[in-house]
Parts: sequence; C-alpha cells; structure tokens
Amino acid sequence: MADPGVTIKVEGLEELQKALKKFPKEWAKIANQALKPGMAVLESGAKKEAPVDTGALRSSIGSEIVKGSGSEIIGKVGSTLSYAPHQEYGTIYQPGKPYLRPTLKKEKNRVIKMFEKGIAKALKRLGL
Repeated sequence: MADPGVTIKVEGLEELQKALKKFPKEWAKIANQALKPGMAVLESGAKKEAPVDTGALRSSIGSEIVKGSGSEIIGKVGSTLSYAPHQEYGTIYQPGKPYLRPTLKKEKNRVIKMFEKGIAKALKRLGL
C-alpha cells in the first residue's frame, strides 16, 4: 500500500503494556480491536475522496493493521495499485489528486478518540 508518510504517536502505550503484563496475550488483541474502527473510517473516507475513472483505484483501497514491535502498532490505508502514489502526489506531467492525506487530516482526531475509547473499554473490561 502507498505510504502517505504520516505518523500519529499516542503517548502512554509503554505504560499500558506494563499494566497488561498480567494479560500478555491480550495486548495485541486489545490494540487491534481498538484501532479497527478508526481504520475503517479512514478507508471509507479515502474511497469517497479517491478520483474515479474506471473505479479500480477506489475499489483497491484497503486497510490493514501491521503488528509493530514493543509498544508500536501500525495501521495502513492505501492501495496496492502501481499508479496510486501518482494519483496522491502527482507526477512531473500531472498534478496529484490527493485522497489519502485529506482524509487523514479530516479524520485524524476522530480516529485517535476512537482508539482511546477502544483501549479504555478493554481496560475496564479487564478491571484495570
């Protein structure tokens, strides 16, 4: 998938992992479940913003959660089509028609809040 080059850093994940040492297998599951709704919002928004000619770009947009190391969790939204980055950033022959960056800019705070709520809900369920 095309990398939009944006990182959202959430403070406190290392402390959360320490608290979850009692539940070692739970951390990845909790983080993934907490991030999924936000990833769906970004994927949906990118599909709405994507330029359409044949519809191939729009239908190729997907999201995935990549397991990180330690306190890192990575979510990616984009397309595997070879021309997707050219649509997003442009070329020397044509300007870009961004669809990922505007979606991220518009939805970033919402996604962070969704992630925080998901983590809080899981911690409450675990009695932490």
